[in-house]
Amino acid sequence: MRPGTPQHRDLFCRTFIDTHVVFEPEALPWPDLEPKYLERLRDFPLWGYARAIEQRAGRMVTAFAQTLDDPLIREAVAVQGVEETRHGRLMTHVLERYGIAVAPLDISDPPARREDFLIFGFGECTDSFVGFGAFAVARQKQLFPDSLLAIFDNVLYEEARHIAFFINWWRYEEARAGRDRMPQRWLDAAKYHVRALIGTAKGASDGPQLPELDGAQIKRMLDGLTPVMVLEAALAENARHMSRLDSRLIKPILMPTLARLAVVALRMLPPRAEAPATSRLQPVGTPASQSAA
Repeated sequence: MRPGTPQHRDLFCRTFIDTHVVFEPEALPWPDLEPKYLERLRDFPLWGYARAIEQRAGRMVTAFAQTLDDPLIREAVAVQGVEETRHGRLMTHVLERYGIAVAPLDISDPPARREDFLIFGFGECTDSFVGFGAFAVARQKQLFPDSLLAIFDNVLYEEARHIAFFINWWRYEEARAGRDRMPQRWLDAAKYHVRALIGTAKGASDGPQLPELDGAQIKRMLDGLTPVMVLEAALAENARHMSRLDSRLIKPILMPTLARLAVVALRMLPPRAEAPATSRLQPVGTPASQSAA
């Protein structure tokens, strides 16, 4: 499928729209949790930030959709706005149902320019890849019951749909503008990834601020894990979700490529004599074929 063609646009828009699932977060089969699971859930330090990010994303994507001229792309982006908004509602329901005390963060109406959507989209590619790894680790270490993880697995699949749609939209727009060439495409993608990371680290002036993390909490969350274990878990989980999408779609590959390079580099380092032996996490799924983005 050649980027920039009407056939490409129809594929990535119609696939995204047709795979949208209607549901209400409050009606999902939320399980009752044992005390140990409740403690782990409440120990997560980023609930308020995560909810605010999803709420802000819903507002921004919904507003950006209204600026688009192409009716099919506008419809698809509007569907993403619905899903982003629903993720914010889902976060709110989790906090209320499981008694997680988090003060709401003030969120101003975010700008909805093309540049803002680009930074958001590439940032979501990074965030989703990190989320894939965290989810895989939680499942492999059995940190939460399968009934709860199944709900969040569906949320992560929606995130996989979002980033695949975004990459295809970006490649479509770049091809139509005559900019879809290597290595410029990789340089532009890296630039937006960096801008998204800087915005997260510093905190956007009109967005929620990333809270300072407690060292003890982080240690408990990462206890027994190595960087290679986390990266390999993220790669396997990313491949699992991407394999569920139409094989003709372009898939995000910058984060998986960097993760693979990091794994190779880390494995070349001499082993630490004082480190106890740890087993690798069991990979989930098989790598899916991916197109360059």
